[in-house]
Amino acid sequence: MRTDKPAGPVADRPSPRRGASREETFRLARRTFADGDRVELVELAKQANVNRATVQRWFGSRANLLTEIVWSLAEPTLEHCYRAADGTGGSRIAEALSDFVRQTLTDTGMRAFLNRENETALRILTRRDHSFQPRLIAAVENLLEREHNAGTLEQDIPLHDLAYLCVRVGESFVYTDTITGEPADPDRAERAFHYLLARH
Repeated sequence: MRTDKPAGPVADRPSPRRGASREETFRLARRTFADGDRVELVELAKQANVNRATVQRWFGSRANLLTEIVWSLAEPTLEHCYRAADGTGGSRIAEALSDFVRQTLTDTGMRAFLNRENETALRILTRRDHSFQPRLIAAVENLLEREHNAGTLEQDIPLHDLAYLCVRVGESFVYTDTITGEPADPDRAERAFHYLLARH
């Protein structure tokens, strides 16, 4: 997952003389997550020099904050994977999604989150009552639309349906250990993406 690197160890910390802004507090939370540490509202409020009520007013529940953190990391990562992918059409999308799965599985923050809070992670990342999955589907659909508009992707089924299938395939291999007890395997995900998108 991609995140901006701070200029130094104190770059994401507010001055001790004042409370952090909402943006600074979010960066603190994201840095904590990216480092593989658990994000807690009480501890975040202490680090930001604000009270917990303020943090809750800004971000709502812990689950909502985690959703925003993961999306802020996932969105630029997916875009980077697409821009770096070779080929055109379905092949390019398959390459991009395969790279995205690999980066998700090797990212320090995501790996720690999935290992330490597996049920919470699955609920936040895969259920439609949280906003992460719908946003990821929309982002994949946008990539499909780019290839379709370029004339390199045939539209056999609605692109939204194809994007949904792509996301579900990715989820099934990222969370394999929870679903079937088998270890996550990005190579299997890559084969599945190419199979799914071979006709497109």
